[in-house]
Amino acid sequence: MLTPDQRLFFDTHGYLVVEDVLDDAVLTPVRTEYADLLDGLCADWGIEGDSFEDKLTRAYRAGHDWFQPMDISLPGDRIAADTPMHFGPAVFDMVTAPRLLDLVEDLIGPEITSNPIQHVRIKPPERTLNKDEIRAHVGGTDWHQDRAVALEEADETTMVTVWLAVTDATVENGCLQVVPDKGELLPHCPKRQTA
Repeated sequence: MLTPDQRLFFDTHGYLVVEDVLDDAVLTPVRTEYADLLDGLCADWGIEGDSFEDKLTRAYRAGHDWFQPMDISLPGDRIAADTPMHFGPAVFDMVTAPRLLDLVEDLIGPEITSNPIQHVRIKPPERTLNKDEIRAHVGGTDWHQDRAVALEEADETTMVTVWLAVTDATVENGCLQVVPDKGELLPHCPKRQTA
C-alpha cells in the first residue's frame, strides 16, 4: 500500500519511485526464463557464449532478432500467425504479483488491465553497439510518452506506466528517466525513433 505522502508525490509530480516492490523469489525465475529463452534462440542461430550478455552481444553482431521473441507484446504491424512473443509463467507471475497490483490499485483503482504498449527491453551493453544504432529496443530510447501511442479511445482512461527493472538499474546502465510535473500529452518520439 502507498503511504499518503507517496500518493501526494505521485499526484503532484506525475511519477513515483517505489524500490524493492518485487523480491528475488519473483525476479530470479524471470531472469532464468529469459536466459533459457536466449539459450534456445542462440542454439538455433549457432551462437555460443559464456554469459547472457555475451550471447546477446553476439546475437546483435550477427544481426539476429532476439527482441520480438523475448517481448511480451506483438508488434504494432507485420503480425503473422508465427510472430513470436514471450509471456511465460515467470513473466506472468511478475506482472500479476500481488504487491505490484496492490500499488497500481492504489493509483488507479481495482480495475487493472495490461495494454499492448508494454515491452521488455533486453539490450546489449551500449559499448558493443554500432555507432549508428537507433532502434529503441536495442540502444537508448528517445524521450517519449507511452500514452501517446494508445488508441484515442483510451484518452479518457486513467493510465499509469509501471517500469520494472529486472536487474540493477543505474544512470550508467540505462535507468528510466522522467520529466516531473509534466501532465500534458506531447508528440510521441519526436526525434528519430518509432519503435
